[in-house]
Amino acid sequence: MSKRRYWTYEAKKKKVLKQDKWVATLRRQDHLTLDKTSEMVSVRGSILPSEVSGVLRAYLEQIRYHVLAGDSVNIEGLGTFYPKLSSKMVDTVADATVANCVKDISIGFRPSNELKEVINKSGFRVFAPADNATSREE
Repeated sequence: MSKRRYWTYEAKKKKVLKQDKWVATLRRQDHLTLDKTSEMVSVRGSILPSEVSGVLRAYLEQIRYHVLAGDSVNIEGLGTFYPKLSSKMVDTVADATVANCVKDISIGFRPSNELKEVINKSGFRVFAPADNATSREE
């Protein structure tokens, strides 16, 4: 049985038309690098962090290669990376060119249904500045 995960949020003040408004925003707990993630994975298996890092870097290179080639890449349990184009509408087919229409090209991500389910089952807790920011509820 897995532990319940919590999203930590805090209220932030925003100015809207010169009036103070408040919005709930997610608070990130940590920033993990590929090397740190590789160390964490290596503890769960019997391989060195450098070997995990090498495999992950090669895997990321393949994802990047295929997405840039126009393919979508599905990672089971995580989601799908895909090329994403943002463009504006024009009046004629002759005007529908890259120069006239394309606003942005990027990589999109669509989470898997399994990941969405885990996210939707997660709870929320409020960030209290007096609390230790790295502590987590069980």
